[in-house]
Amino acid sequence: MIASTYSHFRKFSLFLVIYSVLIFLNLLYGPLVRATDSGLACPDWPFCFGKIFPDFDFNIFMEVGHRYYSGFLGIVLIAGTIWTAIVPELRKPFLGYFILGILLIASQVTLGGLTVLLSLDPATVNLHLLNAILFLLCIVTATFKARNLTKFPNSNEFLTKESLLQKDQIPLLIGVLLIFFQIILGGRVSSNYAGLACLEFPTCNGEWIPSVPEPKIQIQVQHRLGAYLVAFYVLLINLYGIFKGFSEETKKYVKTAIVLLIIQIGLGVVNVYMKLPKLVTAAHTGVAILLFLSVYAVWVQRASELSKSKVS
Repeated sequence: MIASTYSHFRKFSLFLVIYSVLIFLNLLYGPLVRATDSGLACPDWPFCFGKIFPDFDFNIFMEVGHRYYSGFLGIVLIAGTIWTAIVPELRKPFLGYFILGILLIASQVTLGGLTVLLSLDPATVNLHLLNAILFLLCIVTATFKARNLTKFPNSNEFLTKESLLQKDQIPLLIGVLLIFFQIILGGRVSSNYAGLACLEFPTCNGEWIPSVPEPKIQIQVQHRLGAYLVAFYVLLINLYGIFKGFSEETKKYVKTAIVLLIIQIGLGVVNVYMKLPKLVTAAHTGVAILLFLSVYAVWVQRASELSKSKVS
């Protein structure tokens, strides 16, 4: 029985890792659709010029390909939900994540349609991105739990509300929320086409705080100020980990966050001086999401360890 349970958790953990990667790739695909000005290549929805398979050019291929890929992810989610529902060992630990995932992907489909029908309304575009990140976060959390159950198949504790929100976990939660808010600011830059409102770095058109209150400049400067705050806070988390004696597993996530932070700053600078090259723009979004997930992993990993220590 124990061997069978371990086998289920191990296979399911591998499935979740692969699925998380596929969702992440779609989060890179979306910014590429925008960077190539393909967001309205199909003026209607859910079809494209009234067809399931329209006459393709590059922009239509990008837009329709994104829709097809998202549909594929939905099919995989349904398959995963059925898997969790029919296997008793998986049902209790994971079915809730997949039901939440179905709700999130349903809202994602709705937001995707509104993005087209509202002609790339900035608020809708941002919600579309943030909802996609929450969907990824849902599956990544299930992945953490599956990995935990693979290592400790008899453990009933993965996370508790107390371990997530106890006093010395709050600085880590603040870091998670801070980076999520920074992604919102980055989405505003993209959806409002403010990426080149400032033509140099670290100043903006020769000023640290621009005297001209032009909306796109304000959006860009807010994003940069948020980036400085995130950079400072990630370094603080590293010091906090030393002070609190984080485990080696948790420290790995902290180190990953620092490396991703350095890469992200570099990509931001390249975006400015190379005038938003398409692949760099997509990579900038992707690394931001990975940075968010790494700090989230610090918070969750330590909470999981605290849950186990209380049980023992």
